[in-house]
Amino acid sequence: MKKLFLSLFSMFTIATAIAFTNTDPGINEQVQESFKKEFAGAELVKWTNTGDYVKATFILRGYRTEAYFTQKGQLEGSVRSLFYNQLPLAVMTSLDKRFGNADVFDVNEITNSSGTTYRITLESKGRKYLAKVDTAGNLTDIQKLKK
Repeated sequence: MKKLFLSLFSMFTIATAIAFTNTDPGINEQVQESFKKEFAGAELVKWTNTGDYVKATFILRGYRTEAYFTQKGQLEGSVRSLFYNQLPLAVMTSLDKRFGNADVFDVNEITNSSGTTYRITLESKGRKYLAKVDTAGNLTDIQKLKK
C-alpha cells in the first residue's frame, strides 16, 4: 500500500510539473529566456512558430496576451485583449465623439517599438468599423468592415 501511494504521488508530482511548465522543446532557449524575463508570472503558455517569429499566447494577470519574438529572442511586440472601459480616457472620449453609443466587439492594445496603439472593432448606426487610435486619442485609421 505504501509503495502504491508513493508511486501515485510521484506520478502526480511529475504530471503537475509538466502541466505548469512554460517551456516548449521546439522553441529555442533564447526565446524562452526572453519570455520569462519580459512576462514573469505568465500562465497557460502556448507557443507557435510562425516562420520569422515565435508567438507566445498566454494569460498574464487575467488578460489574454500574445507576444512576438524573433528567433534570436528579441521581443518585437505584444497584443493584449482589453475591455472598453479599460481604455485610456482620451481613447474612450475620442471614440465616443466619433461613433456615439457604438457597440464595441473587440479591443486590443498593441505595444511595439513604435509605442502603444489600440485597435477597436465596433458597430455604429448599422455599420461596422475597425478603428486604430493612439494613446492620446487620435484616430489614426478607420476602416469600414463588411458585416
